[in-house]
Amino acid sequence: MKAVFVVLVTLLVSVSFAQSIGVKDIPADGDTTISVKKGSTADNKFEVTEGEDEIQGDEATMIKDARVNWKKACADWKKELKELNKDNQVLSMNCGKMICAKDGVENTCTSKAKYKLKIQIK
Repeated sequence: MKAVFVVLVTLLVSVSFAQSIGVKDIPADGDTTISVKKGSTADNKFEVTEGEDEIQGDEATMIKDARVNWKKACADWKKELKELNKDNQVLSMNCGKMICAKDGVENTCTSKAKYKLKIQIK
């Protein structure tokens, strides 16, 4: 009784794991290539793109506050860039060098931000 049970379990296990491919009637003359792939065969084509943005913080009367505003604008820009490119990869992003200027009593800090994205085109 145990022997029959062991044979049945062995057969069931071997059938459940058996995955075979039969190749017949392929001419052997010349070059022949046989390729077997499992799953989807989607060709993902990517393109790397670069760009620039200008980041400007809110105006402030104190230069220290203007710098804080620029840092917040930089963080917001990075967050927005990541959110807009969820399906693609952000390879690099840099807010650039902050330059502050005074206009009357107001101070404003700006910079040129650069980014590099890997975008799926197919």
